[in-house]
Amino acid sequence: MGIYRHHTVSELQAIRTRLMASLQDRLTTPTSAAHNGRSVQYQQPVAEIRKEIAAVSEELDRRTGGGSRGPIYIV
Repeated sequence: MGIYRHHTVSELQAIRTRLMASLQDRLTTPTSAAHNGRSVQYQQPVAEIRKEIAAVSEELDRRTGGGSRGPIYIV
């Protein structure tokens, strides 16, 4: 049961588009700034955004009949 189950397919596609734009923005924007001899560096973690993108994509795959990625049991 995913956290995106209550959204429609069009809403899920819009969420995925926003998350992809956010990921692209974080990967391409500067991570440091300097002014008057002072500088600051900051990290831009993207792991959480990637997990959300995976969750949305999984829900979209589930609704469109995509393959389920569960464990494979060998008996």
